[in-house]
Amino acid sequence: MKNAKLFLALISAPLILAGCSSTDSGTAESTISSETASAVDATTSTSSSTTTSAVIDDDPVFDIIDIVLAQYPDRIITDIDREDSSDQYEVDVVVGQEVLELDVTTSGQIHTDDRDNDDDDDIREAHAATVTAAQAIGLALDQYPDGIIDSVELDEDDGQLKWKIDLDDTSDNDLADVEIAAV
Repeated sequence: MKNAKLFLALISAPLILAGCSSTDSGTAESTISSETASAVDATTSTSSSTTTSAVIDDDPVFDIIDIVLAQYPDRIITDIDREDSSDQYEVDVVVGQEVLELDVTTSGQIHTDDRDNDDDDDIREAHAATVTAAQAIGLALDQYPDGIIDSVELDEDDGQLKWKIDLDDTSDNDLADVEIAAV
């Protein structure tokens, strides 16, 4: 059923997909456009058994996102980095006109590591993004359902705003680098 919903979402909207290619590090790399993100998001929101529901239950990064957004509602997460062999993540979140750098554990502890009010690029990019970190992660995990999120970064590259997502396998080896259009 999951694949059928994704297939319907993919054929029901104009899409620009770049195929997978091999990178120097041996990991797969792929790109998804924002039209795909919107199509998959629209399809997944129409049912309680969403395309990414199985994935959401499995990857702790979604718990981290929930923890951060519970503390900072209506804020924008721009960066997530999993600490190796740990249940701790470094998360950047835009709050007003500053970027908070947080250390967050899956048990719900949040510690503010730094405040940066000089990062105009990150703030501008955060407000320009129409695809959230959670949506981009869901799309990446749809492509690599056995992947584990290692890092997520909102970044402008060659004038295009993208989510750059690095996935590991269950042995903490590099699995894939995925780029999702953020607008």
